[in-house]
Amino acid sequence: MKIKTLFIAPYPAMLPLIKECRKEEKDLDIKIATGNLGQALPHVKNAESEGIDMIISRGGTAKLVQQETNIPVIDIQVSGYDMLRVLTLANDFPGKKAIVGFSNITLGAKTITDILDIGIEVFTIQKEEEVEALVHELRSKGFELIMGDVVTVEAAAKAGLEGILIQSGREAIFDAFQKAKSLYDSFRRKQQENDLLRAIIKENTDNIILFNRNAECVFEQWNTFSSPPILLSDLQSLVHRKGNAESVVMIEGIKGDMLKVQVSSLEIAGETYTQFIIKELNDIKSSSENLNVESVSQLPMIIHESEAMKDCLAAISAGKNRNLWLLIGAAGTGKGLLARYIHYLKHQGAGLFLSIHAKEARRGLNPFDDDIRSIYIYDAEDISAEEKSRLLNQCQKWAESGKEVILSLSSEIQELYSLLFKEETVRIYIPSLLERKDDIRALTAYFIAHFHQQYGTSAVKIREDAMELLERYNWPGNTAELKAFLFDVLAAEKGYIISKETVSRQLNRKQRPVQIEDSLLTGTLDQIEKRIIEAVMKEENQNQTKVSKRLGINRSTLWRKLKE
Repeated sequence: MKIKTLFIAPYPAMLPLIKECRKEEKDLDIKIATGNLGQALPHVKNAESEGIDMIISRGGTAKLVQQETNIPVIDIQVSGYDMLRVLTLANDFPGKKAIVGFSNITLGAKTITDILDIGIEVFTIQKEEEVEALVHELRSKGFELIMGDVVTVEAAAKAGLEGILIQSGREAIFDAFQKAKSLYDSFRRKQQENDLLRAIIKENTDNIILFNRNAECVFEQWNTFSSPPILLSDLQSLVHRKGNAESVVMIEGIKGDMLKVQVSSLEIAGETYTQFIIKELNDIKSSSENLNVESVSQLPMIIHESEAMKDCLAAISAGKNRNLWLLIGAAGTGKGLLARYIHYLKHQGAGLFLSIHAKEARRGLNPFDDDIRSIYIYDAEDISAEEKSRLLNQCQKWAESGKEVILSLSSEIQELYSLLFKEETVRIYIPSLLERKDDIRALTAYFIAHFHQQYGTSAVKIREDAMELLERYNWPGNTAELKAFLFDVLAAEKGYIISKETVSRQLNRKQRPVQIEDSLLTGTLDQIEKRIIEAVMKEENQNQTKVSKRLGINRSTLWRKLKE
C-alpha cells in the first residue's frame, strides 16, 4: 500500500517540479498543495481525517506545520545544486548582495562562494526572529539583493529590498521522498486559547480578526457583514508585517470587491497579536475597470544604471515637497511604476494609491476614501479639449485638498500647458529605453529572475552575444516591450542559459516589415497615412497593441488617428 503523503509547496514555482518528480515515485501517493507559513495550515487541518500518513514541506513552513499536527513532517533540505542555481541567477544583479539563513543554507553557501570566489556575503541566523533585524541592518549598509528562504525573502520585501528565493531542485525533492519512506512517528499538537483576550476583543464593535504570532486566527467578529467577506488565508501573510506600526492595505474579498484592511499590532500579557479591521471603501466603485485602489507596501525597484534614469530619480527626489506631478514619457516607459515610486517615497507605505482613467477623473469624483493619499491619472490624451479643461480644474482641487496628484502624459499637450508650466508643478521627463541603454543589462537580469520566480522558467542567465543583440535593438515599446519580449524568449528557451539563437529568432519575428502596396501611396499625406494604418490593422487582426508597435507610435496616437 502506498504511503499517503501531503506535499505543501511554500512557493508556486515549485509545483511543476513536484509534479514531474511525482511521476517517478512509486511508493508514495502524493497530494500537492501550496501555502507558505500560516497559509499552509488550512491544508493541514483536515489531513488526519483524510488519512494522510506523511507531510513534506520546506523551511519555516515545515517547522510551523510540525507544531500543528500529529503527522510526521519532512523538511526539504537545500542541496549544493540548489545553491549553485541561485548564485548563478544573482550573479548579474548590480549592487551588494547577501545570503541570509540558517546554517543548513549558509554553510554550503559559504563553501561555494569561497571556492568560486563569488562576491556575495553570507550571514547565519540562529532563530527566525533574527531575520528582520538583520535584513534592516544590511539595508543600512547598502545591500540591495538578499537571498534565502521564504521568510528571508519576505523580510527583504518588508525592508524595501529585492529578494531571491533559494528554490529546491529535483535532488532535494527526491531526498525528501526517501526520508518520508523511513519516518513514521507522530507529534502531539497543542493549542491554547486566551480567554481574557477574547473577552476584551468581543467588546469591539468593528469587523475584526485577530491572529497570534503563529498566524493562527484566535478571534473574529463581523458586525456589518452577514458572513466573513474575506478569506483568512489572505490575511496570514500580513501578520506582524509592519511590527507595531499601523498600515492600511487593499485585499480582494470573497465576492470580488476590494476591501480596506487596517493592520495594527497589539501587545497583551507579553504576547504579540495582529489585529485586522475590515471596512468597505467609501464612495468608490472599485469594480470599475477604470478605477483601481491598492496599497504600495514597499519602494518599487527602479533600475537606474544609466545617467538618464539617475537624472529622472534625482528630479523626483528634488520635487518630493510638492504634490502636483506630471510624468511625461512615451508608452511603455514605466510611468505607472514611477507613480507608485513617488507615492511610497512621499508616504512610506502609509495610505492608499488610486489609479484612475482621465475620463473618470475629469468627472470630479469626490470625496474619495480618506485613506487614499495619491491619485494617478492616465490616458489624458484620450479625452476631448473640453474634458481636459475640467480635468485641470479637478487636479488643482485635489492637490489643494492635500492629495498627491500624478498625471501621466505621453507628450506636452497644448491644452494642458496651464498645468504643465505652473510653478508648483513637478515635471518629470521619463527617458525612453533607447536613451537608457545602460539599463538594458540590469533590466534583463531583473526580468529573468522575475519570470523564474513567478512561473518557474528554466533560464537563469543570458549569454553575452545574446545580450549584445538586446542592446543593439531600439525597443520602440520601451521597457514594457523588453519585458514582454523576454517573457516570450524564456518560454522558448528550454536550457538554463538564454542563447543568441533564441533571441535572434524572436527578434526576427518582431521585425516583420510592413507590406505597402503601390495603390496605398496615392493622394494626400493624411490619406496615405490612413490607408497604411488600415492595412496594418487588417494584417494584425485589429490588434491595436501590435499595430502601434509595428508603426512605432503609441496607442493613444493610433487611437486618435483611427478616430479622424
